[in-house]
Amino acid sequence: MVKTAVLYASGFTKNTERVAKYIAKNSDGDSYDLKDITEIDLSMYQTVVFGTGIHAGKPYKQVAEFIGKNRGQLNGKDVKLFICCMYNDEKGSRQCSAVSKTLGIPDAVFFNKKEPEMNDKGFPKSVDDFIERL
Repeated sequence: MVKTAVLYASGFTKNTERVAKYIAKNSDGDSYDLKDITEIDLSMYQTVVFGTGIHAGKPYKQVAEFIGKNRGQLNGKDVKLFICCMYNDEKGSRQCSAVSKTLGIPDAVFFNKKEPEMNDKGFPKSVDDFIERL
């Protein structure tokens, strides 16, 4: 059984995709681009992580639609959310809270590629902290 599935939708900067693939690789998980795949069997995963960029304060529609159509598959799973946004301060925290509430996933974090602490691979240190919780 594979432990973690990372499902994401990314924008033109591909930052969310980059982070999602890094999380999957470092958690021995699988990553799925929701812009390419709309049906995924989540039965073999214990943890499901959703990743989204933000457009006009909202998550990408592919993530919201997948969650809406697949709530049943998420029952009993450890579901988490990360967002990649422009902000790394209180604005980012408020945006993360709003998106978390919209998607119904309370365990949510946000990342910004300009965070002050970066790891040796060029990712925010907070991404590694998130992976440790998986």
